[in-house]
Amino acid sequence: MVLLPGWATDGRIFEGVLPGVSAVTTGPLRPEGFSRRLAAFLDRTARGPVTVVGWSLGGFLAAEFAREYPDRVRRVVLVGIRREYPEGDVGAVLRSFSADPGSCLSGFYAQCFFPSQMPAYRRFRAGLQAAYLREMDGGALREGLSYLASARLSGETLPACPVTIVHGEKDVIAPFAEAEGVAREGANATFHPLPGAAHAAFLADGFRAVAADG
Repeated sequence: MVLLPGWATDGRIFEGVLPGVSAVTTGPLRPEGFSRRLAAFLDRTARGPVTVVGWSLGGFLAAEFAREYPDRVRRVVLVGIRREYPEGDVGAVLRSFSADPGSCLSGFYAQCFFPSQMPAYRRFRAGLQAAYLREMDGGALREGLSYLASARLSGETLPACPVTIVHGEKDVIAPFAEAEGVAREGANATFHPLPGAAHAAFLADGFRAVAADG
């Protein structure tokens, strides 16, 4: 199983999420050339097709990888995805990040958990958030925003393998209806709403069962 994090996070965000699956971090997630690098990594480490779990930005990358390397992927799990991020929204985040990176990221992290995953947010804020703010790589974060400005998902761009789309019903970053619509369009896609979950739905009750199914 391959776990792909969202913007401004890394593999550490998945620690403890799936029993038996180790979260490995190799630094900031850089979309440019990512599929090629992941394929090379799997050449060295995987014995067969893998399940790729992608959250938010990682969801776009997961779908992209499965389209480009269909023989490497048996299933894709997309969490907190949307069809696309409006150019104006991405531009606003970039301006905010350029003006005050720490404040921008702190606000973004809060949105990932708002309004319903406050205990998880308090744990994140007391631990991992400080590391992210201290270690932030401005170039990688800007590259991620540039990628999000042009990334697209629809039934037509979903990979041919089975696709599981998981979405928090309280997500304030990625509209619930968009994820549901993408799933409805995909011939091989199933949709799994998580009641009460926010954008960081992989930390919510019920995610483990959905991700492990199949």
